[in-house]
Amino acid sequence: MTLTRKYKHPVKPLLLLSLFAALLPGTGATAEIKFVRPDLDIPVRRGRGEQYKILKFVKDGDQVEFFEENGNWAKVRLQSGTEGWMIKRYLSAEKPPVEQLRELRAENEQLKTGNEKLTRDLKKMKELQQASSEELEKLQTSANEKLALGLSECNKIKDEYKASQEVNKIMWFLSGGCFSLVG
Repeated sequence: MTLTRKYKHPVKPLLLLSLFAALLPGTGATAEIKFVRPDLDIPVRRGRGEQYKILKFVKDGDQVEFFEENGNWAKVRLQSGTEGWMIKRYLSAEKPPVEQLRELRAENEQLKTGNEKLTRDLKKMKELQQASSEELEKLQTSANEKLALGLSECNKIKDEYKASQEVNKIMWFLSGGCFSLVG
């Protein structure tokens, strides 16, 4: 008994042959580069496998609690409390770029607000420093004038003291001379 198979559709062997040729490495077939779309819905299933019922869908960036992994599957709990299994390659410890961008923008706004406050504070400090400098300059000028006046008075008193000392010497000399004449 000879087993020969006759194809009703001659397209099937050609399709299989071209598919086989495309799958052989180094045959010149090139793979397309594709990216996972951020809005792709990923199913969370009742069990590990595509034969299990889909409980919910999660979107890119949704936060889930990760419990365990088994092969290509991960057991998770959604924020709604639903527990199920999903393909683990869709999980990442890093926040999604959209969330990172949102956080960075919020942080940037906080930094801008802080910078504006610091700029206002710096301007006030500079104004205060300028006013303080002017006040200090006035006080220093006044102190210098008072010091100069005090030194002038001191020198005047010193000169008067020296003059009075000279007068005292003369008075003592004359008093001594008078006592000698009287005596």
